[in-house]
Amino acid sequence: MACKASSSAWMKVEAELGLTKEKLAAARAELALKDQLIEALQQRLFGSKSERLDPAQLQLLLDANAMGKPEAPPQDGEAAAEEPEPGQGSARPRRRKADRFPKNLKVVIENVLVHPEVEANPENFEEIEGEEYHDELEVVRPQLYWRRTVLKKHRSKLDKTRPPLRARAPVPTLPGTLCGAGLAAMIVVDKFCDHLPYYRQSLRMWRRFEAQIGRQTLGSWAHAVAGHLGVIGEAIKDELFEASCLEVDEAPMRYLCPGHGKTKQGYHWVYLDARRKIVLYDWQLGRGLDCLLEIIGLDEETGMTQFQGTIQCDGFSAYEALVKRYGGIVLAGCMAHIRRKFFEARKQSPEAVLPILLENQKLYLIEEQLRMTQAPPVCRALVRQARSRPVVEELYGRIFQEKESALHLPASNLGKALNYALGQWEKFCRYLSDGELEIDNNLVENAIRPTRLGEKNYLFFGSAEAGNNNALLYTLVENCRLNELDPENYLEEVIRALPADATVEQAAEWTPRQYAARMGASQASEAEGEDAAGAA
Repeated sequence: MACKASSSAWMKVEAELGLTKEKLAAARAELALKDQLIEALQQRLFGSKSERLDPAQLQLLLDANAMGKPEAPPQDGEAAAEEPEPGQGSARPRRRKADRFPKNLKVVIENVLVHPEVEANPENFEEIEGEEYHDELEVVRPQLYWRRTVLKKHRSKLDKTRPPLRARAPVPTLPGTLCGAGLAAMIVVDKFCDHLPYYRQSLRMWRRFEAQIGRQTLGSWAHAVAGHLGVIGEAIKDELFEASCLEVDEAPMRYLCPGHGKTKQGYHWVYLDARRKIVLYDWQLGRGLDCLLEIIGLDEETGMTQFQGTIQCDGFSAYEALVKRYGGIVLAGCMAHIRRKFFEARKQSPEAVLPILLENQKLYLIEEQLRMTQAPPVCRALVRQARSRPVVEELYGRIFQEKESALHLPASNLGKALNYALGQWEKFCRYLSDGELEIDNNLVENAIRPTRLGEKNYLFFGSAEAGNNNALLYTLVENCRLNELDPENYLEEVIRALPADATVEQAAEWTPRQYAARMGASQASEAEGEDAAGAA
């Protein structure tokens, strides 16, 4: 009996020990997940945003065949023969001081100096070629002034009873304001290009010009520009949706909400045609499917979207719902979002993640070569089919193998990365056969970056309604950047040239893309004229 009781007690202890081990394993897994979350938060708050791989980690985890074997050290004679002579090495040559500054600036000759001996006896010397210069960069401070139009009054000498005659006042550059085109352009560019809030601009006005112009006035003038140029925003939208492929992303932006005592969150939806260099910002209070439909449009009779083509985006549910409910849209995936999730999991499972990131680097190397050669879409599709597709297939095999191994918890960083990659893989692979698509939608994320920099300075929009005007001004400034235009010069000329009652057809001639095309054609014509004059 004693033996049987001892055996029963021992079995009970073993059962409790097994249960304790299971609880311990679950607790360790939970702690590992929390460690991943803490590390991710620390990386976002305090860490570097660079996503470069550590070569030391790769060398530890990848064999010599994957990384390449180190070359044998050269013999003494070979080393001496290959050693570069002083000044002839492969290092980039140092630039001269004169090469560090722009050459396209105008030159003002302030003084001409001659040697004192020559100045004393000019008849004994003659000037020869080879004069030298001493240059200093200088700047002319801007001036704030009133541009006045005088309205003369006259009265009749023949009929003294007639009321005086006065010249009619010109139409204001910006209706309802006292702001000229140059000042309005400077205010807009200072905020939406250089991220300078209105209160800082107001302080600068006082410091430089002793002019007391409040931030509310500056803001109202900027919104007057948006009201005047709103028709150009419509023309840019018409240009944009002639594209067959668009990159789309959205970014949060806070705005003041009266009566709540705090800010609320809206969104900038950004649409980019990377091939034709057109971008459109749209302000919405939400992030749902209805916000997306307001821009791309919907034909309720046919159930098709008005924009027909490919949208390259991340895996946000609004895009998935768009394709499921309405026809006419094809979704393409983004490798940057796939890679980002694996990068966040690299420290938890380096032996699984780093080979995946290495294969990813091969794809980006191919894309870099295509950009350097400026290959057209047809050529890009052919190169991707020949060179990128085998790498994509190898990458998919690695990801699928890790998923099937069931070694990674679905809630872990790597588990999330694997599920996201496999869910987006079919959409991502569309870039292989479509040369119009990029490998990712980083270009539209670059277009979002100015809004994030601006928010760090001005913190929020003044109201929900102000978001529409701000989106338009961001649209104009960023289209200038894409088309390599000076936004201040562009805005000043367009504000003066565009009538207050302009139609979309008239505004279509003044979009940054059309303006840049005219400027390029004008410069080419001038160059041809100079060449012809030189030949004559």
